[in-house]
Amino acid sequence: MPKRGPSLVPPTPSRFRAVASRQVREAKRVHCVRVRRLQFRRSGSDYEESAVNVRDLFDFHMHYYGLMFAGLAHQPNPKSMLYVGLGGGTLPMALHRYYPQATVDAVELDPDVVEAARQYFGFREDDRLKVYVRDGRVQIRRFAREGKKYDLVFLDAFRGGYIPYHLTTKEFLESVLSVLTPGGVVVSNLQPGFESYHYQRRTMAAVFRNQWSYGSGGNVIVVCDMRNPVPGKESLVAAARKLQEEKKLRIHLPSIVEEGGMRNDYVRQGPILTDDYAPTDVLRSIPRE
Repeated sequence: MPKRGPSLVPPTPSRFRAVASRQVREAKRVHCVRVRRLQFRRSGSDYEESAVNVRDLFDFHMHYYGLMFAGLAHQPNPKSMLYVGLGGGTLPMALHRYYPQATVDAVELDPDVVEAARQYFGFREDDRLKVYVRDGRVQIRRFAREGKKYDLVFLDAFRGGYIPYHLTTKEFLESVLSVLTPGGVVVSNLQPGFESYHYQRRTMAAVFRNQWSYGSGGNVIVVCDMRNPVPGKESLVAAARKLQEEKKLRIHLPSIVEEGGMRNDYVRQGPILTDDYAPTDVLRSIPRE
């Protein structure tokens, strides 16, 4: 872990969360890299949710960023993408860079987070990259009413170390499904180690026909779709290799895809999450105020 320096921006009250951005220097061979980190403070602890090298916005400094790209092996030619949970805006900007002809809609609840992304993390909107300041579930319902459809939907909304409950339920995932194109793919950032992880995976299985998982430890990225027949590992790795060559990716996508798959990495038997069902053992696993 790099040694962290003083706060770049003093923690200021946010409408929903305390936001702090830190800048550090870390030595890499003979180069000096400047990294800014977006953290959310909850119950006295700082949760890091974004990090960017201000000299190279696409030099990823969080491991899960690369894992999220596994979704591209499942949908290598997206024309439209939705990203729920802006953070510093690193991944929406990266998707925009690698797919300049596609549209990328980002949704972020907190206007202070959007402002921090613009001011300190290089986030810039244009006619193909837009941000909507609204609750993710509310905005997806609006998109559904408008008839908008997406080839890729990324779910990456966290609030101080956990996913807001209303963005984990069967009803929410059904609304996500309603804005997918035929063959569309959902990519979710989850954190194993909590009982809630198994509830979330079972809930996804109740809505989507297929699930793949990538990564372990701090982050597991789950890719879901409704395709039948199911794409095999060989075809996914081949798609990753092609993307690696065509897009000149900075991560090594074939290795990420090769290591993941349809793994037996959650407890499949048990209840799921619904709007009307909030099991106490799940709630206890969520950090308290």
